[in-house]
Amino acid sequence: MSTLRARATAELQRRIDVLPRDVARYESAAAANTRGFGIHASQVLALKILMNELIQRQRGILERLGADLSDADFADGFGKLLVEIAGAHGVWNIFSQTLAQREQPALAPPLDAADLVAAECYQVCMNKARNWGLVPREGMREPPLVCLEAHYGPVAVSRQNPLRALRSSLRSYRDLRLPIPIVLLPADQTECAWLLVTLCHEVGHNVDQDLALSNELTRALLLGTDGEIPPDRQEIWFGWTREILADAIGVLLGNAGFALALASLQLVLAPGSQQRELDRHDPHPHPMIRVPLLGALLRRLGVAALAGAADQMEQDWRALPAPAWVAPFLGDLGAIAGTFLERKLDALGGRALRELHPDVSADVRRADALARFLRSGELRPAPDKPSYFPYRLVPVAAQLVVASAPSPVELGAVQRRSMEFFAAIPRPPMLAGAASLSPQRAASYARIARSVDFAGDGG
Repeated sequence: MSTLRARATAELQRRIDVLPRDVARYESAAAANTRGFGIHASQVLALKILMNELIQRQRGILERLGADLSDADFADGFGKLLVEIAGAHGVWNIFSQTLAQREQPALAPPLDAADLVAAECYQVCMNKARNWGLVPREGMREPPLVCLEAHYGPVAVSRQNPLRALRSSLRSYRDLRLPIPIVLLPADQTECAWLLVTLCHEVGHNVDQDLALSNELTRALLLGTDGEIPPDRQEIWFGWTREILADAIGVLLGNAGFALALASLQLVLAPGSQQRELDRHDPHPHPMIRVPLLGALLRRLGVAALAGAADQMEQDWRALPAPAWVAPFLGDLGAIAGTFLERKLDALGGRALRELHPDVSADVRRADALARFLRSGELRPAPDKPSYFPYRLVPVAAQLVVASAPSPVELGAVQRRSMEFFAAIPRPPMLAGAASLSPQRAASYARIARSVDFAGDGG
């Protein structure tokens, strides 16, 4: 081996050895439950498996570089290893920075709340899928980890300010199927407990990733609408499938709170000059279509209070002028909402999406009771009786207070009461409920890790 090759491979060996040391540091902190960090113990174990697999892959490439290779083969292998090292560090940086945020005293409480909301949303859906025999217990991933990002939130933008140009690299890793799903949250939303309800939508993307729902729903749009939608509009609806699916799951898990939070943002943006034209490259429906679609999804759930929330949103929507091209899409809303919530899917074993969480009416009752407390500070519901209050309903209740008041409420008081109620719900020892991973589950995580492809479009 030439001196140049020998030096290059020696340097690569040192670079490969950096990650294992950092992983070990977080493993020790979780084991010691430093500052309550033990809640993430099972996630750190899953992350260790992921990084070990990626590091072993790097070492395998490095070993092959030691063979008697041509200059071209050595160069190709060297380049491949650089991609692997960069990709592994990209993944690790997301998780290590995300975990490090939880070491900051001011950030830890709202991030714990966000983690618990996301974990519960994910487990509601995935436990149901497991009970149906669609996902073996060993095949389930860890609950999501909420990552704070510098981003404006789930909004649609136009050609003049394309969404793809504003996406951070973090979002490309969110689309990889990792042992720990990633859920993104704009960093400033930690001070608005009522906006944590948008996590219901983000978790919807993770559920879609695990159960492969959106591809089948795209086909179902063609079959389920019975030719009601002409091909030109149907193609546009197809492009929105993933985001509508996440909205539908958001409505199932966050009911009126989720819909009102998203609609409020959309209605503020809708009159802007950037929204006058339909952007066919945007994966999100246009605001003037998305808001009434949220109303149609709420009404499909058959709960009177949710129909009332839909009326409230649509009253605000009607007060805004809509571009003329919006009108034909409005006639499609019933068929679209029915297809997403009620179409029987092979991916769900012949069941409809709404069956992932059928007891929405009970959620509505519990959220309404908490909203009364968050509004007045009186008659607080029991956080643990007759069972633990669902974490995901706390931001739902807070959003009901913020959205329904005739005049702006004291947001600081809603934030304080919400965070105090979060803290009063008995905290689980770990998000996944177990400190260790079975050999079968560890093997499953290793298989997921081996499927990650940094040079392609993800695992």
